[in-house]
This record gives sequence, structure tokens and C-alpha cells, in this order.
Amino acid sequence: MRRWLFVIVILLACTLGSPASMTPIPRPIASSAPTAAPVHPTNTSTPISLPTAIQPTVAPIGSFKVAVIVDDRSEPVSRDQAQAVIQEASLGLKRLAQFEMLMIDFVDDNSGEVSSSLANNYLARTPQIPNGIVIFSFGDDGQAKLYGGYSMVVTVPNGGRNSFISPLQGSDKVYVAVIHFSHRFAACGYDDTGDLASTTSIDGECRNQSGTACVQRNGYSMCANLTDALYASTPTYFAASTIVHEFLHPFGVSSSDDHYGTPGCNAITGMTPAQFDLNQDELYNGICPYIYDRFKAGFQP
Repeated sequence: MRRWLFVIVILLACTLGSPASMTPIPRPIASSAPTAAPVHPTNTSTPISLPTAIQPTVAPIGSFKVAVIVDDRSEPVSRDQAQAVIQEASLGLKRLAQFEMLMIDFVDDNSGEVSSSLANNYLARTPQIPNGIVIFSFGDDGQAKLYGGYSMVVTVPNGGRNSFISPLQGSDKVYVAVIHFSHRFAACGYDDTGDLASTTSIDGECRNQSGTACVQRNGYSMCANLTDALYASTPTYFAASTIVHEFLHPFGVSSSDDHYGTPGCNAITGMTPAQFDLNQDELYNGICPYIYDRFKAGFQP
């Protein structure tokens, strides 16, 4: 079945692999269809407009530098589009961890290699090693297209060191976020081929609320009951949030249990299941709040 019930997805099991290569950690989502791309911003001179409540209020204390690789075998993403979504992700990271996110390189790759090879091949030829790599791609076996994104790590070449040190992975890893750029948050009325087939939700859409009205939002058909969600606030907010989510995963302690509202997260934060707040979940990019502190503590220039 293409779509998942919300409760099942938010508790999706994710397992860390060996220090050299992390088993992909999917981005948990509610209900969204991996269909054709909506309209995305391309003018980087236009400031990202986000709700006032989530605008960063402090100056950054440092930069998390990322290179962007576009897997041309998946979908086209322009440099301007990549810059805009990295800027949007930077707002979320700066608000929660006081670090901005900077795009320092942008390349296209049409080799058709798996995600880890795309990252390793890039690192082998670049003189400037980034802290993280964003790969805009459908992902290995379509995982990013299905979930929105996933996380892995690759080794810094030639005995190099990352200034952001993961408690789990050590100092010699570059963090990789494989992201489906055009992922549709809360897509509504789409069939299994990605065609718009209904004016109401079908097949588990809209957090399993069948019959929910579909409305046009952000360039596609969206669940009417989710248009006020933070993930729906801009056409690329979900992709930007997923970037932050996947880069934070290696700084957690228990893989899938590092997601917001899971038993492992609640055990550390003291929150009860009854206190789960979907708006807070989205504000924290689906990651348990304490992991942002671990990310900050991992910065050792």
C-alpha cells in the first residue's frame, strides 16, 4: 500500500549501521504522494517568508557548510531552487541550534550511482570538504520519493576531520541527506500512478481520514484539513525541514526513537504521549528537541 497510517509512520523503525556507513533513516511523514513537482521558488533575492513565531531571533554562532548534488536521473533542480531551500533549512537550524546552513557548492550528476557513491565520488574530487551533503534524488530504491528523505554518512577522505562530531559516528564522517525536492506534503486525491483521481482523500491520505476535501495549495492538490500545518506554509518547507531532520539524525542516540514524540524521546524530555503536539513536532522538524543540543555540543572546530 502506497500510503501509511500516520501512527505507523511516526514510529517507523530506523536502525543505525556501522560507523562507516549508516543504514538509511527515512523521514517519517503523515500522508503525501510521490508525484510530479509543484511550482518552487527560483529567485534567491526574494526572502523566505515564514510565520513570525519560527523566525530565528539570534545571530548564528557558526556555519554548517553543505554541498548540493542533483541526481539528474531523478528530477531537475536548479542552483537557484537549491539555494532557496537551503536558505529555508538554514532558518530552522539557526532557530533551534544557532548555526546557519550555507551552500558552498552545487553540482549535477547523471551517473545513476547509488547515493553513497554520489557522495563519495564528489568528496574524491572536491578540494573543500563540506560538513554535509544534500543529494536531491528519488533515492536508492525510491526511498526518498516514498518518505521525503533519509540520512546516511560517508567517510572523509585522506584521514580528514569534520568540525561537527557525531557522538555515534565520530569525527571522520560527512553527513548525507538524500532529499526528494518536490515531495508533496499532505497530497490529496492522487492514485498510485501519481495522477489526480479524486476531489476527496483516498487510500489513507489526509492522515487516514478518507473523504477529506482536497484543495489547491502550493501548486498541487492538498488535504483541506492540513493546509494550516507548518509543513504546508511554503512550497518547499517540508523539503527544507527534511534536510534539517536528516542532518540531525547522526547526533541522536537511538535512531527512530530520536523522532519527536517517540518513547525514547519522551523518556529523555519527560513528555507524555498525551502531551504530543503536532505543531511542536513540525517546529522541531520531527526530531526530539534534545538532539539540537547534541548537535551544538558536537561543533569542535
